[in-house]
Amino acid sequence: MLSNRTTRSTLDIVNSDIRQAGERLSSDFPAIQITQDLSGNSVLTLRRGLLDSPLPVCAPLPNVLGAYVNANNPAATTFVGGISNLPTACTTGTQDLSQWTAQIAAGVVSGYVFDTADGRGNHVVLSGTSTTGTPLKTQLVQFSGLTSSFNPVKANATATERDIRLYLIEERQYLVVGGKLMLGVNGKTSQAATPRVVSFKAVPYLQGTTPTIAALPFPGVNASGKPKSWKDLAYLDLSITVTEGSGKNAVQRTISQRLTPRNTSSAESDSN
Repeated sequence: MLSNRTTRSTLDIVNSDIRQAGERLSSDFPAIQITQDLSGNSVLTLRRGLLDSPLPVCAPLPNVLGAYVNANNPAATTFVGGISNLPTACTTGTQDLSQWTAQIAAGVVSGYVFDTADGRGNHVVLSGTSTTGTPLKTQLVQFSGLTSSFNPVKANATATERDIRLYLIEERQYLVVGGKLMLGVNGKTSQAATPRVVSFKAVPYLQGTTPTIAALPFPGVNASGKPKSWKDLAYLDLSITVTEGSGKNAVQRTISQRLTPRNTSSAESDSN
Protein backbone atom coordinates (compact mmCIF):
# COMPACT_ATOMS: atom_id res chain seq x y z
CA MET A 1 0.00 0.00 0.00
CA LEU A 2 1.04 3.61 -0.60
CA SER A 3 1.32 4.55 3.10
CA ASN A 4 3.39 1.43 3.75
CA ARG A 5 5.83 2.33 0.99
CA THR A 6 5.97 5.94 2.17
CA THR A 7 6.73 4.85 5.73
CA ARG A 8 9.53 2.55 4.60
CA SER A 9 10.97 5.32 2.44
CA THR A 10 10.88 7.66 5.43
CA LEU A 11 12.72 5.10 7.57
CA ASP A 12 15.40 4.83 4.89
CA ILE A 13 15.85 8.62 5.00
CA VAL A 14 15.99 8.66 8.82
CA ASN A 15 18.53 5.83 8.71
CA SER A 16 20.75 7.87 6.39
CA ASP A 17 20.42 10.93 8.65
CA ILE A 18 21.31 8.90 11.76
CA ARG A 19 24.37 7.43 10.08
CA GLN A 20 25.60 10.95 9.27
CA ALA A 21 24.70 12.48 12.65
CA GLY A 22 27.73 13.62 14.60
CA GLU A 23 30.08 14.07 11.67
CA ARG A 24 32.80 16.60 12.66
CA LEU A 25 31.16 17.08 16.08
CA SER A 26 32.63 16.30 19.48
CA SER A 27 30.93 14.38 22.26
CA ASP A 28 29.88 17.53 24.16
CA PHE A 29 27.82 18.85 21.23
CA PRO A 30 24.18 17.60 21.03
CA ALA A 31 24.50 15.75 17.72
CA ILE A 32 21.65 13.35 18.55
CA GLN A 33 18.79 14.45 20.79
CA ILE A 34 15.55 12.66 21.66
CA THR A 35 12.69 14.18 23.60
CA GLN A 36 8.98 13.42 23.86
CA ASP A 37 5.96 15.56 23.01
CA LEU A 38 2.78 15.80 25.08
CA SER A 39 1.21 12.91 23.13
CA GLY A 40 4.12 10.58 23.85
CA ASN A 41 5.59 10.77 20.36
CA SER A 42 9.33 11.16 19.96
CA VAL A 43 11.04 14.31 18.75
CA LEU A 44 14.29 13.22 17.07
CA THR A 45 16.93 15.86 16.31
CA LEU A 46 20.02 14.94 14.28
CA ARG A 47 22.95 17.27 13.56
CA ARG A 48 26.23 17.04 11.68
CA GLY A 49 29.04 19.54 11.34
CA LEU A 50 29.87 20.97 7.93
CA LEU A 51 33.37 22.20 8.86
CA ASP A 52 36.07 20.48 10.89
CA SER A 53 36.38 23.17 13.55
CA PRO A 54 33.92 25.46 15.34
CA LEU A 55 34.87 29.05 16.11
CA PRO A 56 35.10 30.47 19.64
CA VAL A 57 32.60 33.15 20.63
CA CYS A 58 34.71 35.84 22.28
CA ALA A 59 32.20 38.55 23.20
CA PRO A 60 28.70 38.52 24.66
CA LEU A 61 25.74 37.78 22.38
CA PRO A 62 23.45 39.15 21.18
CA ASN A 63 25.70 41.63 19.39
CA VAL A 64 24.34 43.66 16.49
CA LEU A 65 27.63 43.35 14.62
CA GLY A 66 27.84 39.55 14.80
CA ALA A 67 30.06 37.13 16.71
CA TYR A 68 33.62 38.11 17.56
CA VAL A 69 35.86 35.08 17.00
CA ASN A 70 39.12 36.43 18.35
CA ALA A 71 40.04 38.67 21.26
CA ASN A 72 40.69 41.86 19.33
CA ASN A 73 37.30 43.36 19.99
CA PRO A 74 37.64 47.16 19.67
CA ALA A 75 35.15 47.53 22.52
CA ALA A 76 37.86 46.61 25.04
CA THR A 77 35.53 47.08 28.00
CA THR A 78 33.68 43.96 26.88
CA PHE A 79 36.57 41.94 28.27
CA VAL A 80 36.41 42.87 31.93
CA GLY A 81 39.92 42.63 33.34
CA GLY A 82 41.53 41.80 30.00
CA ILE A 83 42.09 38.71 27.90
CA SER A 84 42.78 36.52 30.95
CA ASN A 85 39.04 36.59 31.61
CA LEU A 86 38.26 34.86 28.31
CA PRO A 87 38.28 31.14 27.44
CA THR A 88 41.66 29.90 26.20
CA ALA A 89 40.23 29.50 22.69
CA CYS A 90 39.84 33.30 22.48
CA THR A 91 43.30 34.72 21.78
CA THR A 92 44.76 37.64 19.85
CA GLY A 93 45.64 35.26 17.03
CA THR A 94 43.47 35.49 13.93
CA GLN A 95 41.19 32.67 12.80
CA ASP A 96 41.33 31.08 9.36
CA LEU A 97 37.90 32.10 8.06
CA SER A 98 38.49 31.07 4.44
CA GLN A 99 36.31 27.95 4.58
CA TRP A 100 33.57 29.81 6.45
CA THR A 101 33.63 32.60 3.87
CA ALA A 102 33.49 30.12 0.98
CA GLN A 103 30.65 28.09 2.48
CA ILE A 104 28.54 31.16 3.24
CA ALA A 105 29.16 32.52 -0.27
CA ALA A 106 27.96 29.16 -1.62
CA GLY A 107 24.71 29.49 0.33
CA VAL A 108 25.52 27.28 3.33
CA VAL A 109 24.31 29.57 6.12
CA SER A 110 23.04 27.32 8.91
CA GLY A 111 24.92 28.48 12.00
CA TYR A 112 24.46 27.25 15.55
CA VAL A 113 25.67 28.94 18.74
CA PHE A 114 26.29 26.41 21.52
CA ASP A 115 27.22 26.79 25.19
CA THR A 116 29.04 23.63 26.33
CA ALA A 117 28.45 24.45 30.00
CA ASP A 118 24.68 24.07 29.99
CA GLY A 119 23.85 22.64 26.55
CA ARG A 120 21.89 25.67 25.36
CA GLY A 121 21.97 26.48 21.68
CA ASN A 122 20.42 28.79 19.08
CA HIS A 123 20.11 28.68 15.31
CA VAL A 124 21.42 31.69 13.41
CA VAL A 125 21.54 32.49 9.71
CA LEU A 126 25.09 33.35 8.70
CA SER A 127 25.58 36.21 6.26
CA GLY A 128 29.33 36.77 5.98
CA THR A 129 32.69 37.25 7.67
CA SER A 130 34.95 40.24 8.16
CA THR A 131 38.58 40.82 9.12
CA THR A 132 39.72 44.39 9.75
CA GLY A 133 42.67 46.25 11.26
CA THR A 134 46.45 45.85 11.39
CA PRO A 135 48.49 44.47 12.96
CA LEU A 136 45.92 43.28 15.51
CA LYS A 137 42.85 42.25 13.60
CA THR A 138 39.18 42.21 14.52
CA GLN A 139 37.28 39.24 13.13
CA LEU A 140 33.53 38.80 12.99
CA VAL A 141 31.05 36.29 11.64
CA GLN A 142 27.87 38.18 10.77
CA PHE A 143 24.48 36.55 11.20
CA SER A 144 20.79 37.32 11.50
CA GLY A 145 18.29 35.83 13.89
CA LEU A 146 17.67 36.29 17.60
CA THR A 147 19.87 34.53 20.13
CA SER A 148 19.62 34.01 23.84
CA SER A 149 22.18 35.70 26.05
CA PHE A 150 25.57 34.01 25.67
CA ASN A 151 28.55 35.44 27.55
CA PRO A 152 32.02 33.83 27.43
CA VAL A 153 33.61 36.40 29.79
CA LYS A 154 34.63 34.94 33.15
CA ALA A 155 33.85 36.78 36.38
CA ASN A 156 37.59 36.84 37.12
CA ALA A 157 40.79 35.35 35.76
CA THR A 158 40.53 32.20 37.90
CA ALA A 159 36.84 31.48 37.28
CA THR A 160 35.74 28.38 35.37
CA GLU A 161 35.79 28.86 31.61
CA ARG A 162 32.53 29.16 29.70
CA ASP A 163 33.21 27.57 26.33
CA ILE A 164 30.79 29.04 23.76
CA ARG A 165 31.20 28.06 20.12
CA LEU A 166 29.82 28.88 16.69
CA TYR A 167 29.24 25.92 14.36
CA LEU A 168 28.30 25.50 10.73
CA ILE A 169 25.86 22.59 10.83
CA GLU A 170 23.03 20.73 9.17
CA GLU A 171 20.11 19.89 11.45
CA ARG A 172 17.21 17.56 10.66
CA GLN A 173 14.35 17.16 13.11
CA TYR A 174 11.52 14.60 12.97
CA LEU A 175 8.31 15.12 14.96
CA VAL A 176 4.58 14.41 14.71
CA VAL A 177 2.22 17.32 14.06
CA GLY A 178 -1.48 16.88 13.25
CA GLY A 179 -1.17 13.17 12.44
CA LYS A 180 1.80 13.66 10.11
CA LEU A 181 5.47 12.92 10.62
CA MET A 182 7.18 16.21 9.83
CA LEU A 183 10.76 16.93 8.84
CA GLY A 184 12.31 20.30 9.73
CA VAL A 185 15.70 21.31 8.34
CA ASN A 186 17.95 23.85 10.08
CA GLY A 187 15.21 25.25 12.27
CA LYS A 188 12.95 26.16 9.34
CA THR A 189 9.24 25.34 8.95
CA SER A 190 8.71 21.57 8.91
CA GLN A 191 7.38 19.71 5.87
CA ALA A 192 5.27 16.54 5.89
CA ALA A 193 7.27 13.32 5.42
CA THR A 194 4.66 10.65 6.25
CA PRO A 195 0.85 11.06 6.50
CA ARG A 196 -1.67 9.31 8.75
CA VAL A 197 0.81 8.70 11.57
CA VAL A 198 -0.54 7.26 14.81
CA SER A 199 2.77 7.15 16.66
CA PHE A 200 6.47 7.77 16.16
CA LYS A 201 8.95 6.28 18.64
CA ALA A 202 12.73 6.58 18.80
CA VAL A 203 14.08 4.52 21.71
CA PRO A 204 17.80 5.08 22.52
CA TYR A 205 19.94 2.25 23.90
CA LEU A 206 23.18 2.91 25.76
CA GLN A 207 26.40 1.05 25.04
CA GLY A 208 27.31 -1.82 27.35
CA THR A 209 27.66 -5.59 27.55
CA THR A 210 23.87 -5.62 27.49
CA PRO A 211 22.59 -2.31 26.01
CA THR A 212 20.01 -0.60 28.22
CA ILE A 213 17.29 1.90 27.36
CA ALA A 214 18.35 5.49 28.04
CA ALA A 215 16.11 7.87 29.94
CA LEU A 216 14.60 10.81 28.06
CA PRO A 217 15.55 13.44 27.28
CA PHE A 218 18.60 11.89 25.65
CA PRO A 219 21.46 12.47 26.20
CA GLY A 220 20.43 14.39 29.33
CA VAL A 221 22.77 16.10 31.79
CA ASN A 222 25.06 14.90 34.56
CA ALA A 223 24.93 15.85 38.26
CA SER A 224 26.70 19.16 37.60
CA GLY A 225 24.26 20.11 34.83
CA LYS A 226 26.69 19.54 31.96
CA PRO A 227 25.33 17.66 28.92
CA LYS A 228 26.14 13.95 28.74
CA SER A 229 27.76 12.48 25.65
CA TRP A 230 25.65 11.44 22.65
CA LYS A 231 28.47 9.00 21.89
CA ASP A 232 27.16 6.72 24.66
CA LEU A 233 24.47 5.68 22.19
CA ALA A 234 24.61 2.07 20.96
CA TYR A 235 21.62 2.17 18.62
CA LEU A 236 18.07 3.46 18.19
CA ASP A 237 14.94 1.35 17.88
CA LEU A 238 12.70 3.37 15.58
CA SER A 239 9.02 2.59 14.91
CA ILE A 240 6.29 4.35 12.95
CA THR A 241 2.64 3.33 13.25
CA VAL A 242 0.33 4.50 10.46
CA THR A 243 -3.33 4.03 9.54
CA GLU A 244 -4.10 2.37 6.22
CA GLY A 245 -7.50 2.31 4.56
CA SER A 246 -10.61 4.07 5.84
CA GLY A 247 -13.82 3.37 7.71
CA LYS A 248 -14.33 -0.30 8.56
CA ASN A 249 -11.36 -1.18 6.40
CA ALA A 250 -8.94 0.97 8.37
CA VAL A 251 -6.04 -0.88 9.95
CA GLN A 252 -2.93 0.20 11.81
CA ARG A 253 0.49 -1.03 10.74
CA THR A 254 3.78 -0.58 12.54
CA ILE A 255 7.13 -0.65 10.79
CA SER A 256 10.21 -0.91 13.00
CA GLN A 257 13.93 -0.77 12.38
CA ARG A 258 17.11 -0.76 14.47
CA LEU A 259 19.39 2.09 13.40
CA THR A 260 23.04 2.49 14.35
CA PRO A 261 24.89 5.85 14.19
CA ARG A 262 28.34 5.28 12.72
CA ASN A 263 29.97 8.32 14.36
CA THR A 264 29.57 7.26 18.00
CA SER A 265 32.87 5.37 17.77
CA SER A 266 34.78 8.06 15.88
CA ALA A 267 37.79 9.67 17.51
CA GLU A 268 37.45 13.14 19.03
CA SER A 269 38.87 15.94 16.90
CA ASP A 270 41.66 17.94 18.54
CA SER A 271 40.09 21.11 17.13
CA ASN A 272 36.84 20.49 18.99
